[in-house]
Amino acid sequence: MQKGDVKFVLIGLLPALSFIFPFTFYPIAYAVYVSTLRYDLKYPEQIAFAGFDNFIEVLTSYYMADSVQATIIFVVIAVPIVVLLSLGLAMLLNQNFRGVGFLQWLVLVPWAIPLVDSGAIWKWIFDANYGIFNAALKSLGLIDSYVPWLNLRWPAMLVLVIAFLWVQLPLPTLLFLAGMQSIPQELYEAAVIDGAGAWAKFRTITLTWLRPFMLIVAVYTSLMAIWTFDLVYVITAGGPGNFTAVISYYTWSEMFTFLNFGRASALSFLVVLVSIGLIIAYFRALRIGRLRLRA
Repeated sequence: MQKGDVKFVLIGLLPALSFIFPFTFYPIAYAVYVSTLRYDLKYPEQIAFAGFDNFIEVLTSYYMADSVQATIIFVVIAVPIVVLLSLGLAMLLNQNFRGVGFLQWLVLVPWAIPLVDSGAIWKWIFDANYGIFNAALKSLGLIDSYVPWLNLRWPAMLVLVIAFLWVQLPLPTLLFLAGMQSIPQELYEAAVIDGAGAWAKFRTITLTWLRPFMLIVAVYTSLMAIWTFDLVYVITAGGPGNFTAVISYYTWSEMFTFLNFGRASALSFLVVLVSIGLIIAYFRALRIGRLRLRA
């Protein structure tokens, strides 16, 4: 790219950057600044420079250990399920049958529902007193009395995973569907001539073609899982016993429960660093995948 081309590109990016800067870069920079302060609203007269103390405090806090554990469990369970389910849904929606248009519309329904409302719906479904899940199990004779699912550690985590699946499935499904529809049909026709079966075509053509899409979906879903707050706040409020208090909920607690803006900003900055690390890993994996495909 020549010098004049670079200048033209930068000029073209100015409108977008002028919008992004005040809403993205400035808040991050301000969070980094606040993370170096002892900024506790309970003692506003004692605001002072703290250096790395906030980072040390949050990293050594027992709450941080619980939060990291909850986040890892949530990501490890939710992300693979989202990838596999969205891939399966995309394969279904890629078929030609009556009603496929309605199913494609149905997949998009969760996008039309605000996150807080989605959380309220799933909390009501699994409510210990009047939830329809308990009612269905009792009517089938599977339980004798209503079970407080959201007060039990693993059931509460699984309810969050289910709600997360409901919210996050549309975009990965559309990405996989777009990827499948971009596969040249000549590849499948050549595979049929070579005697390849359905599994062989799926493994050697579909999965190979969709590898970049799978990386995008995995990284996107991982970021969404790490950043999940609304569902946790509405459904479990971090309970029981901090078992579902993921890192975003911990950050919120530091800021709005303990009123410690310094530690909350330090946590936010750490989450940004983890997110950047995931994005870098995605680009490296994508580049390696492209090199292997060319080879």
